[in-house]
Amino acid sequence: MSKIVIGLTAALALWLGGCGAPTGKPGGRYSAKDCKPIPFRPDRAADKVVIKQREHKVYVYHNGKVIKVFRSSLGKNTMSRGPKVQQGDFCTPVGHYRIVDKRCHALKYRAMTISYPNTEDLARAKKLGVKPGDYITFHGQPYWNRDGHGDEYTLKHDWTNGCIALTNKDLDWLWSAVKVGTPIIIER
Repeated sequence: MSKIVIGLTAALALWLGGCGAPTGKPGGRYSAKDCKPIPFRPDRAADKVVIKQREHKVYVYHNGKVIKVFRSSLGKNTMSRGPKVQQGDFCTPVGHYRIVDKRCHALKYRAMTISYPNTEDLARAKKLGVKPGDYITFHGQPYWNRDGHGDEYTLKHDWTNGCIALTNKDLDWLWSAVKVGTPIIIER
């Protein structure tokens, strides 16, 4: 009986403690002051950006060579279900895309939208009779993690709705290296 009580107490303590989850108040929004302008840096101009889902890595290429590698989080169902098929599946797509816009984001710091769905994604969704979804971005961290104290936690978990999440610091670096039109390749 005492082993059961001890086990339940330990389980409750882990559950209440969040199993190592960072502390911080949920919610909150970034303001325009949080999203300071970042100039484009020709010395790191990306030829392409490659995301390797199984590695949870983002590779930035300049003049055909990898110049930077970032850890990333993906859609929360990507590793269990595979690539994005339809709206609401919480998966990150696989395919060839481009950056279509860059802007400040009140909930996730900054966002760079990619050209999902592409023609292959649209054809697949039509064949399956589903909506492909849209608005897949590279984005930063939620406001509670604006100072980076929870980066290790967020990078160990896939938590997005299908987007590619980076730390705010890494997103700032990538922001300076890409322009609208930069090719994005997402591989399994």
